[in-house]
Amino acid sequence: MITLQDYFSDKPHPNEYNLNALTLLYRVNNLLAAYTTDTGKLPEINKVTGTLVSGSKGGDGGFRLPTSTTGSSKSAHKLGMAIDIVDRDQCLDKWLDEKPDALIKYDLYREEPASTLNWCHLSTRKPLSGKRTFKP
Repeated sequence: MITLQDYFSDKPHPNEYNLNALTLLYRVNNLLAAYTTDTGKLPEINKVTGTLVSGSKGGDGGFRLPTSTTGSSKSAHKLGMAIDIVDRDQCLDKWLDEKPDALIKYDLYREEPASTLNWCHLSTRKPLSGKRTFKP
């Protein structure tokens, strides 16, 4: 389970982003529970962060500060609407390829696996293409 503390780390953020992050984490945690139930596998823990969030300790796999140079300047991470989940063996991405309705069920969007080696990017923000799996 990913908590708000896991997501924001110690980064200051506007209070209105808490609702975005709570919505995101509710959906992502439910998707991860379905993944675990379906596969019998637990999501991977990042040895650096001690959480399911990809990246370095206090890094940019969860919330990103407006000054972050990681990713796009308009990244959904900067609004509390996206997260990168550790997925070194691409097991979560493979499961989502086999169960594309899971993204619909939990109202999430993801970047294509070829663009996210070692992690799975999930977001509540609909991309311009409207596709559940999109190329960044």
